[in-house]
Amino acid sequence: MRECEHKQSMCHCIDWKNDDIAIQVNHLMNYFEFSGFELKYTTLEPEEGRRLCKIGRCRICGGDLCIGRELPGQATPDELLTEIYRWMFQMWSAQNERLPANVNCFRDMFISLFHESDREFVQEWLNGRAGNENSRIREGS
Repeated sequence: MRECEHKQSMCHCIDWKNDDIAIQVNHLMNYFEFSGFELKYTTLEPEEGRRLCKIGRCRICGGDLCIGRELPGQATPDELLTEIYRWMFQMWSAQNERLPANVNCFRDMFISLFHESDREFVQEWLNGRAGNENSRIREGS
């Protein structure tokens, strides 16, 4: 498992290791200012230790806040991209978050997570996904 890279600059308003989960959720809901997503991985092929985080800053102390999760280690590239896309869209759209300053749409934000060498593959995956969605719409399913 990868270590969180935000530990040193983490929000210090509450005790993240020992406080009750209700206190943690309340703090995140009220003081989390979204700044983007981070994806930690080395390959799209199956590997352990991949992590996706929704990152931001605390509105009180200015420290980092991170809502993250481990990604499935044995997922194929298609399964991995599906998992990342779903979780990221759910985490972004549920809070009606604005897009970060450097992106124009959710699709751009998604693609920007990946290494430059993987972006063409991710773009093709997205294009295929859109094609599948359009087919289902035309077929009425």
